[in-house]
Amino acid sequence: MQHILCTHHSQVEKQLTGEGFIRTTEDIFDLQHIWIGPRSLLEEDEKFKQIIPYIVLSFQGKLAVYQRTKKGGENRLHQMNSIGFGGHIDAFDLAYDEHGIILLNQTIANSAEREIGEELNLSGISNKQKLGYIVDNSNPVGRVHIGVVEQWELSDPHIQSNEEEIHLLGLLSADEINHLPDELENWSGHIVAGLSQE
Repeated sequence: MQHILCTHHSQVEKQLTGEGFIRTTEDIFDLQHIWIGPRSLLEEDEKFKQIIPYIVLSFQGKLAVYQRTKKGGENRLHQMNSIGFGGHIDAFDLAYDEHGIILLNQTIANSAEREIGEELNLSGISNKQKLGYIVDNSNPVGRVHIGVVEQWELSDPHIQSNEEEIHLLGLLSADEINHLPDELENWSGHIVAGLSQE
């Protein structure tokens, strides 16, 4: 049984105003309201939000885009296009200090690096920056997740998928992404719209 990291929905509402792509570098999570639970239960319990590192890979102004194939585990997102790589924070991603207190930023980083390593073959990353959060309560998937959005700049444009559930479409501009024939998942749509306004 997979155990994953989450926080209370009410804590997210206290810390963030509005929905969509919320730009901030602030740490919003309170360690007093961080929980580990069975994924099978948390996927259906809207009292909690699972914390998801959502990594946007870029190179010289273009974003890496992929389609989630039917091989993926989240059937609610099959055949949708995405710019977000990453996944759930598993119990084995947890980092602690010498007193056994969770180091949340390091835990999120551990999960992101593990997921990217599993999903993709990259030559390297030249820069990482935190962009903010994704809050989307408009659908059942969004209501039980919160995205921690980071942008990682690739050191070169060579990128390959390591998993059958990820079909890479290439490095594309925001305009090219918006003109793709298949639907863009909600989270990615919020980010593309936000970055396009800058």
